[in-house]
Amino acid sequence: MAIIDRIKYDGPSQLLPGEEKKWLIYKFPGEEFVVGSQLIVNAGQEAVFYYTGEVLDIFGPGRHTLSKGNLPILKAFVNIPFGNQTPFTAEVYFVNKISKLDLKWGTTTPFQVQDPKFGLIIDVRAYGLFGIKVEDSKIFLREIIGVLANNNFVDHQIVTKYFKGLLTAKIKDLIANLITKDKLSIFDITASIDSISNTCKDKISKEFARFGLNLVNFYIESINIPQNDVTKLKSILEKKAEFTQIGDERYLVMRQLDVLEKLANNPGQGGGAMGLGAGLGAGIASGKLITGIIGDLNNENISKKQILKIKCQKCNFENSQSSKFCGKCGNPLAVTQLICSNCGSENEQGLSFCSSCGLSLKTTK
Repeated sequence: MAIIDRIKYDGPSQLLPGEEKKWLIYKFPGEEFVVGSQLIVNAGQEAVFYYTGEVLDIFGPGRHTLSKGNLPILKAFVNIPFGNQTPFTAEVYFVNKISKLDLKWGTTTPFQVQDPKFGLIIDVRAYGLFGIKVEDSKIFLREIIGVLANNNFVDHQIVTKYFKGLLTAKIKDLIANLITKDKLSIFDITASIDSISNTCKDKISKEFARFGLNLVNFYIESINIPQNDVTKLKSILEKKAEFTQIGDERYLVMRQLDVLEKLANNPGQGGGAMGLGAGLGAGIASGKLITGIIGDLNNENISKKQILKIKCQKCNFENSQSSKFCGKCGNPLAVTQLICSNCGSENEQGLSFCSSCGLSLKTTK
């Protein structure tokens, strides 16, 4: 192999003018050098000498004449005798230290988060930009050297792919935890994107630092959810606003009347009073009002105010009007009292109207 006396970054042939920032590591094609060779390092670069698995001497921008004096670490590994033009073997890597600020990241699949205000499980996606700069060439080259096994050139795309899994996993966890911790509804996230971005940057920076990289910037451009989840949440907000404006009781009655109207317009689906009761559900609060409406809709002319009871004078148990003996103690109900269900007054048998409020005491059979 020919001995090289000039070492310089010439750039991969695939790079076009103006694309110099797209590379991160470039391995010089030769490995046989001599003491006295000229090493030329351009601005924004560092040249790293690598020998038998060890990162050794590092040179910054400028023109350097290689000598035993400025290759102290390499000299300890390689027997470099005295005299000019002494040959030695090493690998030389040029590292690009210019910041690359427009690298893209994004969650390839949505991740699920529970909205803390509405309780719905929603699918969340996020994407944005980040920028990196090689801070420590020695650490970075040592950590990434395996990528160079069959390639003399490493660009930002290769590094981005290398960190893709780390980025998405960390960002998913961070965003989900922040939404839960700060009780951020999906509708509040847009106003908090800057603070979420800063928090994510602080946490992720430590991971990049382990590889000798500085995370220069990190931005979340958007955190979004599917349109059907947006529609659900908007519907909840509209109902909440309606509930707030008209008040608890009126809102509840109005919703119950909506159900009744639907059932009345579809009599085949209700099954009479039982169908209406099932349609309304067991949790209806205004039972007296709804019960009366159900009765009218089913042509049952039984008025709840006209269901009378006969109280046993021995044990005070209230029996149905047709009872002859008390259902609880067996005492004859010969002397009975009619209890007015409107005001609760006791009336003698034979009266047609309540002596206290005037309500008719007759029952419809």
